[in-house]
Amino acid sequence: MATKSKDRSVGRDATPPIQDLAELVHYTPEEVVANRWLPFTARTLRDKANARQIPHSKAGGRITFRLAHIREIAEMGDARPFNKPPKSA
Repeated sequence: MATKSKDRSVGRDATPPIQDLAELVHYTPEEVVANRWLPFTARTLRDKANARQIPHSKAGGRITFRLAHIREIAEMGDARPFNKPPKSA
């Protein structure tokens, strides 16, 4: 019986840089609040996530937030000034 040999060296050098790994870390609502990354309570973050009002991950049935989610939530609160039309003479 012949066994097929697989080249496993292809993915060994494909390790993402450390800064990319930080983007993969999942934070609990309590960690987000403890680090003061968002102006919400842990309960509010859970409620908004369950209502699908904010981006989040729900892998394994737990609500977590990656840095991309936290940035997006923070940007949701940004307000832009209105552009007033020029006054007529």
